[in-house]
Amino acid sequence: MMEYLEMRGAVKLKADADMAVVRSVLGKLRETEFVDAGYVDIGIEENLLSISAEGTISESYSTRALLTQLQGQLTETSMIGVSSVRWETLVVLKHWQPSAAIRLEVDSHLAFAQ
Repeated sequence: MMEYLEMRGAVKLKADADMAVVRSVLGKLRETEFVDAGYVDIGIEENLLSISAEGTISESYSTRALLTQLQGQLTETSMIGVSSVRWETLVVLKHWQPSAAIRLEVDSHLAFAQ
């Protein structure tokens, strides 16, 4: 059964990421066989990894297994989400920065509207 794969986003690698695992996973992702004119673009700048892919593949199980291996090399603020509906698989790679702490101050004067 054919599936349409779409993968987009960027994630951050851990400072102590096992680069042998990362290189192996990325190499296998680059070799993804598409039934049509699909593509996989992968970029790494310092520890930021971006992936863009789109096309029809024969199955997504091996791709999901590779992404599971990659997830272990990401920071706690990065994630890979996979959603499959019928013949489509969407992969979102997301990194977010924790927001700065909010500082609250006590105000002894409260006004109530009546």
